[in-house]
Amino acid sequence: MNKFSYNDYESNAKAKSSIDFSIFGWCIVLSFAPQILFSFIVSVVLAINGLNIYETDDPQIEVMITLGTVVLSPLLFVPLLKYVVGYKSFLELIKYFNFKSVNFVFLSLTIICTILLEFTFDILLFLSDTPIDSFTLEVREFMSSFEKKVLVILAICIIVPIMEELIFRGWLFQRLVNTRLGNIGAVGVSSFLFTLFHFQYQQIIPLVFLLMFSLLLGVVRLKTANINYTVIAHSTSNCYVLFAPLWIFNN
Repeated sequence: MNKFSYNDYESNAKAKSSIDFSIFGWCIVLSFAPQILFSFIVSVVLAINGLNIYETDDPQIEVMITLGTVVLSPLLFVPLLKYVVGYKSFLELIKYFNFKSVNFVFLSLTIICTILLEFTFDILLFLSDTPIDSFTLEVREFMSSFEKKVLVILAICIIVPIMEELIFRGWLFQRLVNTRLGNIGAVGVSSFLFTLFHFQYQQIIPLVFLLMFSLLLGVVRLKTANINYTVIAHSTSNCYVLFAPLWIFNN
């Protein structure tokens, strides 16, 4: 597989290529294969220790398996990503995804916009009497000790944002931006797939919000060519969902 950097896309911007639809299959593999594999492994480990997950109605068991799966996922995700991108070393991956230093002012504005967007979403949920998704409530209930809070922060506020941004605003974005879709298409398609893959949200308002947030991340990625901004914004959003006191309005 040929190596291809972000600068290659910029320097060959006029040479628009057709869309390689296999990239959408790889999006599915990168997004779900690590979770499926390690979910099975965690379930087997729990079963060996006497806990049959198929005979319990405790939602906290599902949360524990999900968090354990997320923490283990990079063990498979990173090799898959290296294969898909075509680089072999970790340092080459860092360069490929354009992790660069950030401007403090712009980073602050990005974080503020993320928080304001989440705040608006909270108000809309409250006014429309839309229930919060059950998994979010279960995770909040799961955080009953310091150790569990650390596990949740590691999994949902650090690992998940990094992995998802590497897929959607990293590899997928760079593959799409030099096709006939162009900049707007790269932002739109990556945002649509990001929203589609979060199928745990079944109400229209959360899905609309998620699409808006994803479009914001796509625009930031396009304008800055720096994935650090979107990773931090994504992490901020997840932290807000889990810890912001406004969620109490819907409990």
